[in-house]
Amino acid sequence: MKIILLCICSSLFYIACKEKASTPKPHAFPRVYYPKKEYQSFDTNCPYSFQYPKYAKIENLYTIEKGWQPYWNNINYLPFNATLHLSYNAFKNRVEFDSLFEDTRKLAYKHTIKADDIIEVDIFNPITQTSGLIFDLKGNTATNLNFYISDGKKHFLRGALYFNSKTTIDSIEPVFQFIRQDVLKLIETTNWKN
Repeated sequence: MKIILLCICSSLFYIACKEKASTPKPHAFPRVYYPKKEYQSFDTNCPYSFQYPKYAKIENLYTIEKGWQPYWNNINYLPFNATLHLSYNAFKNRVEFDSLFEDTRKLAYKHTIKADDIIEVDIFNPITQTSGLIFDLKGNTATNLNFYISDGKKHFLRGALYFNSKTTIDSIEPVFQFIRQDVLKLIETTNWKN
């Protein structure tokens, strides 16, 4: 009887002390909460105005020390740790416009090393007489969206969207699409001041 009791106790002790095999949890990404789409007007002393989301903050970058131009701004998408860098240049003739356009194209195509594809989308707003080009960069690039818009007479606005931390496109795709709508709203609502 003592041997049976000792065997039962030993078995129970062994079962109680044995590590349970853990099952791996499926790979998942953190849940993202999207703010309501509400826009406000950016209308300052800049030669342009536009609509941008209420959850974003605009930072003026003009400093003489760094040599940045007036009217350069960053739009910080605070909930998503992303920044849209805006640079404005006035031009006087077609040669200056072509130079600005070529700089924009070079900056977009600099990412061909990592990009799977670069799709160019022509844009035109007949109300404001604004035309431009959107560069949609596919793949794990530093930026997935570049654009320029211009009135073709003297205003040239360029933008590039960057996430402020290392990302992979599959993890940020929903957030990117959400912010892309805001960038398209900015482009469509841009008005030039003479």
